[in-house]
Amino acid sequence: MTTYVLGAGASRHAGYPLAAELGSALLDWLRLGNLRHTFTDYCANVEQVRELYGNLDNLERILTDLNECPPGSPAAAVEPAIRPLLRDSFRISIPEYFHDRLQQSASLYERLAREIVKEHDVVVTFNYDVACERELKRAGLWEISDGYGFSLGSSEIPPSKVRTLKLHGSVNWLEPILGGMSGVGHVSEVARPVVYGWRQFESLGYSRELRDSLCRTMSNPGGQPALIMGFHKRFYSQTSFGRRFEEFWEWLWSEAEQAIAGSDKIVIIGYSMPIADERARELVLGKANRDTQITVCCGNKTSGRIRAEFGARGFRRVRTPGSGYFEDYLDSDRGDFARVAAP
Repeated sequence: MTTYVLGAGASRHAGYPLAAELGSALLDWLRLGNLRHTFTDYCANVEQVRELYGNLDNLERILTDLNECPPGSPAAAVEPAIRPLLRDSFRISIPEYFHDRLQQSASLYERLAREIVKEHDVVVTFNYDVACERELKRAGLWEISDGYGFSLGSSEIPPSKVRTLKLHGSVNWLEPILGGMSGVGHVSEVARPVVYGWRQFESLGYSRELRDSLCRTMSNPGGQPALIMGFHKRFYSQTSFGRRFEEFWEWLWSEAEQAIAGSDKIVIIGYSMPIADERARELVLGKANRDTQITVCCGNKTSGRIRAEFGARGFRRVRTPGSGYFEDYLDSDRGDFARVAAP
């Protein structure tokens, strides 16, 4: 079994920005008049944050400040009642922006799905977009029925041949206000996000009449997009009723751990393994077998740094095809090591 670990660099070819580009790209999109709303001026809110910080280059830091309000930060100068509105303007706008980007082609994901990924492989991704699963669906490998690791309770769709585990959430997941219960794999029932809205199904190639069983009868379940954001990532939603969805995120990460530990090959594409992502780094560096074949495709310089980190942990089979880009992996004898850089 091969596990593919994807970061923002893997989706850049499909029109999605890197983390350092996301804030500015989102603001440019909002300035075009997208996402106009009667009650909330998302563009004005994002503009206010840009003015506070001078730019939106470090969006993770900005969102962390808006959430935690450290003394001396620009966010500390904002009224307490306003900070959540500014933070949520990003959280709500990003899924809409990414949905708009989905109209662009994703040629590298298409090749990955049609030429390389096999049944029972697993995709572990830290990306919010759905471009990868859309191409896996087109290749006949992925189904929304249980392809995210949890069941939508639909008998109309066959089981998925490949799982996509989205450890930082997805733009088509919603954390409903009232929650819901559903069997998740082999564990006891836990509250999970729902896939809500006809666009979320139609954009992946399904009928717009299809529904998640948890919100089949809901015209509007209400809630927040299920996105894990900021430096200090909290894998739960803090509400007046306490933490919600914590069991779900813990279960999802445990599924990823099992996939990483049981893999013969691990392929890292476009994920730089930043120091701030402590849990993600430990997942990849700490759970994999030291004899697992590791392929790193994150650009030449970053790939070298990541290979060195694996080497320091005792991994013996770490390689980078060609210059270390997504295309190099796809061109290297259908994913094997025709051309490799030294560990």
